[in-house]
Amino acid sequence: MADEYKVDLDRLDEVVKKLNGITNDMQCTKGKATSNTYLPHGALGSQFEEEAELRKKHEALKDYIENQILKKLESFIKDLTDKTAATHGRYQDKEQETANAMNQGRRDGAPVNMS
Repeated sequence: MADEYKVDLDRLDEVVKKLNGITNDMQCTKGKATSNTYLPHGALGSQFEEEAELRKKHEALKDYIENQILKKLESFIKDLTDKTAATHGRYQDKEQETANAMNQGRRDGAPVNMS
């Protein structure tokens, strides 16, 4: 007997749903990184000369988090979501084609259950 395998389409669908949930959570994180980390002039005090340098470093780090880390992570998750959804679709199509071919080959015309 030939080795058989079956792709669990429900699991692939679950992966896509979880990745979409991560994407939604990322929007919240991005919002916090953008608006909840504002450091106004004088927030650290004004009686020392390093205050401006600290604010500048804070802005540089904030920009790095927003434009490097979060954007790359969002792009990675979107790519993974798209590829997983496409894989799910291709397996689903192939499964349907196989079922149709098997049904055409049956004499009694009874549908074949692929589960």
